[in-house]
Amino acid sequence: MSMSRATRYARYRQDDKLEISLFPFLSIFLCVMGVLSFINVLSSYSAPQKIELSAQLETGYKIAYQIFSLPDGIITVPPIKNLHKLQAVVNEDDKAVIDVILQQREQLIEKLENHTGSIMNAAVEPDVDDILDTVRDIRTLNEIALKANYLYEEFILFGIYPNGSQAYQKIRDVMTLTPDSVAISIGLEPLDSNWTLSLKKKGQSSK
Repeated sequence: MSMSRATRYARYRQDDKLEISLFPFLSIFLCVMGVLSFINVLSSYSAPQKIELSAQLETGYKIAYQIFSLPDGIITVPPIKNLHKLQAVVNEDDKAVIDVILQQREQLIEKLENHTGSIMNAAVEPDVDDILDTVRDIRTLNEIALKANYLYEEFILFGIYPNGSQAYQKIRDVMTLTPDSVAISIGLEPLDSNWTLSLKKKGQSSK
């Protein structure tokens, strides 16, 4: 018996597929992403992040001598706190050497703390003699710590702002002139142009 036309049609007809459109979901998703991106950009301009200039930045026994390179010059933040600990374990001659370096660094920190207005305006042009003295002091302290078998090593950490590479390059060029810089480690940290610097003064708690 032959199969009827209706039966054959039902047998070979493809079932209708259920199609779900993702367009409404994608539209809402893209709108949300757009709003979040706008809020992120707006917040970066209205409330720039702050980097706290700390007189002590350390990774284990490695201590950072911080130099922030800006378009108008540099801001130098030397470590002090752990230097007192090193001074306590060395001989009298080395204590005297560390004492001189400590006094110079404390004067520099005090000058930054007493700066009025934005700390960003405290940037100064790198001075060749100051750079050479800084590198020599770091090498001297590292050698004193090594001699005393004390875990303490200073390295130079450059924080470089956009358009601040000129001051950084000048310092690196001067460092090539002295063998004192050979054994000193160097670190680089790129900084965003919207970030500002905030120096916490003595006796002032961080917020």
